[in-house]
Amino acid sequence: MKTKNKILIALTVLPLIITAVVLKFMPERIPAHYDAAGNIDRWGSKYESFVLPGIIILMTLFWFGIIKYYENKQKKSTDEKVVEESSNNAKVLYYVADSMAVMFGVMQCFFLYSAYTASVKAAETSIIDINIITCVCMGLMFIVIGNILPKAKLNSLLGVRTVWSMHNDQTWAVSNRFGGLLLVGCGILTIVSALIVGGKMSIFVMLGLLVVCTIIITVYTYFAYKRYK
Repeated sequence: MKTKNKILIALTVLPLIITAVVLKFMPERIPAHYDAAGNIDRWGSKYESFVLPGIIILMTLFWFGIIKYYENKQKKSTDEKVVEESSNNAKVLYYVADSMAVMFGVMQCFFLYSAYTASVKAAETSIIDINIITCVCMGLMFIVIGNILPKAKLNSLLGVRTVWSMHNDQTWAVSNRFGGLLLVGCGILTIVSALIVGGKMSIFVMLGLLVVCTIIITVYTYFAYKRYK
């Protein structure tokens, strides 16, 4: 088995193992849902904590399927350009899958800690600000993916994909280079704003930043197309 496969599988299974161990020390009923303000609005079985690890496993299976597609494409093609692009995109997808597994794994650890602490203290609100944790993790993932985007070759699954950016290799390269830089900036602003604002407002700020970045990147791909078509 490839080393990259082993790393991704380990990152995927680790949250499941941690959850299984932690639940042995959990009370039977724990906070199962929070409202936007962080108040506990539903209590449920501790075994509901397996939902997120299950989602992580499903996401990894999805990424493995796409990676396998590119690896098979690389093996079957006799075109050197296609082989190079397929190999490159498979590597990029490994980084994306790893970063997502780590992000959700970290979030799961915070969720477990919050649920345990709230149960022991019989709290009515979340012990930690889940919104901040979510935004910081998402911001870090934006930074990682932003650094990965420029490495992706022209494809229909990953990267800045508009009708203009996919016109040729040149428009694709400059669009994803610019998109990567903008996504890194979005990630940094997301983290900083979450630490300053906090609460549910930090989620709205993150979503607003993503919308603005998407609009700017889309407009940029049009001008890249006009220049390099």
